[in-house]
Amino acid sequence: MKWASTASLLSALPLAAGSLTGTVKILDKNGKYREPVKDVIAILEPLNAPRPKVAPRPLLRVKTHGKKFVPRVAWTTPGSPVAFPNQDSIVHNVFSVCCAQPFDTGQYEPGDSPSVKVTKPGLVKLYCNVHHKMNAFLWVLETPYAQVLDNRSTLDFPELPEGTYRLKLWHPETGEQVYAVSIHEGVTRGEWTLGATLPPFEPHKNKFGKDYPPAKDEGSY
Repeated sequence: MKWASTASLLSALPLAAGSLTGTVKILDKNGKYREPVKDVIAILEPLNAPRPKVAPRPLLRVKTHGKKFVPRVAWTTPGSPVAFPNQDSIVHNVFSVCCAQPFDTGQYEPGDSPSVKVTKPGLVKLYCNVHHKMNAFLWVLETPYAQVLDNRSTLDFPELPEGTYRLKLWHPETGEQVYAVSIHEGVTRGEWTLGATLPPFEPHKNKFGKDYPPAKDEGSY
């Protein structure tokens, strides 16, 4: 009769799991806290902890609706498809010229839904070549631990293996803030405050590197 080694028995046991929860606040320049909290992404990266294998995620849809991207902040993983359904009655042209993955959908009509496959990790800044005030942010991540706080101020990561992690909190007006987190069995709690020091709208050129023409009427189609 063969007996399993101690190492084999230990490797067969499930890893002790803990969780991370806490509140995220945005402090405006006027000293007041912003309510509700929107467009914050929380990214948890294992350091001295098991790193799960990351697979491509299902199709992510970033809609163009009311001359806005919905959602404004989203995330996916390398090798995943992203579509841009046009739910407006006007044409759009989604593009990115910087950062993780440059691409250009070309101009497309209402009802169309061009798509791209993102391959490189990092932040992809999305713009519309037709409408200057449209912008959004897509994070391509090599971790399964991520969530967007949209109209809620509490992050919640359950069932985490014990170890140390890097917690990244990002918002378009605060930039990235990084914290070290240790996860043990049970619940780890925290509270994080982000200072809004950046402009609400990031100036940018069109996909040709030129200024947008003056808008005739930003409030109408």
